[in-house]
Amino acid sequence: MSTDGRPRNAAGVPVHPRVVAPPPPRPPAALPRSPAARRRRRLLGGVALGVAGALLGAGLVAWQTRTSVFADAPCWDSVTGQDLDELLGGWDSEASEIRPQRAERGSGRLHGACLITSHDEKGSPGRQVDVRLHKLDGLKQYNIDWSEEFLSSRMTPMGEGLLGMASDTRAWVALPSSCSGRGTFAGPAVVDVSMGDDEIGNTENADRNATFQKALARTAVHVARGAMKELGCTKGSLPEPGELTAVPEFRPVGADRALCGVAGVRLPKNYVGSGAQMRVSAGGHSPVRTCDIVSAKYMRPQLRLQTIQEEDLTGALGKAAIDSGPSIKTTGPSEAGGAHSPSIALLRAKCDGREVMFIAQERKASRDYTFIREVFPAYVTAESKRLGCGPLQIRLPAS
Repeated sequence: MSTDGRPRNAAGVPVHPRVVAPPPPRPPAALPRSPAARRRRRLLGGVALGVAGALLGAGLVAWQTRTSVFADAPCWDSVTGQDLDELLGGWDSEASEIRPQRAERGSGRLHGACLITSHDEKGSPGRQVDVRLHKLDGLKQYNIDWSEEFLSSRMTPMGEGLLGMASDTRAWVALPSSCSGRGTFAGPAVVDVSMGDDEIGNTENADRNATFQKALARTAVHVARGAMKELGCTKGSLPEPGELTAVPEFRPVGADRALCGVAGVRLPKNYVGSGAQMRVSAGGHSPVRTCDIVSAKYMRPQLRLQTIQEEDLTGALGKAAIDSGPSIKTTGPSEAGGAHSPSIALLRAKCDGREVMFIAQERKASRDYTFIREVFPAYVTAESKRLGCGPLQIRLPAS
């Protein structure tokens, strides 16, 4: 408590309490909730959030924070009570936010952030929801890290009219191009939502995980609409998410070593006997087709084969396709170019009038980094043929 009598948190930011009516009783499977649910919101009036420090550390000194009149819904007046209850189990919650802003000097960059935390009536921490608005700048290598989480094989498409995906721990949706623009080395502006670890489901209950997935998808769309309003975007709209496909599970790689359902692609021999399992993207009309592979001794996927089928996303990884290492030599009916290293290879190609990208990754080698050399050429040939721009042939050095 400060000298002016207003309650403050550990960072010295005023906490604005409000009491709302308790939501309807939750089903028996829900987490316990406080008898009197209270949601508090902290509006940033200085560099109070760690995320604000991150913005400044990244060089975005042009960003300015501002306060606004207290509103009912967190994250730019957009997250609904239903979504909060389904994500946080009805626990007490509070939110801290930076409202959406565009960078100065016409750079095209924009940013916003919101963190929702929860706790029980004794103050013990519960789940938290991390929301970000940012541009997928193709000149930044960190988009590889973003794609590892948000273009994972756990993600399924949101449905017609939306460029976005969701799982039971992650969701993202792109803002209309009229609001953020596109470019050769730029992807869309996206709102992404994170809750917990990207590879570990929130529960072992399939129905509860499906509830999380739907709530995260809705939250991403609702916050994106709020961001568009804050940014003054009057063109374009985002519908509600459609029917979501369930998050796919890992399944064992068979004795024939056939990999990812792609013709002619086989698991390298040095992974035989490792208990390798694969998980392939599910859902129709997906912007990305991803196959993640993991051996028995690891929890997180070691290997990935991926095709980005949505042209608007390829620009987000444009720099990586040039700067990852030596260029990839190609032959075939289509224009293509890319780069490779022992741990990642990316190839951009024109397929049926649109740009696509083929990617292979080896995050942790069983012995030497041989996966890309052994598997990527066959993968590119098969996928380029499937998409109508092949067969493309690529050559990688033997070692």
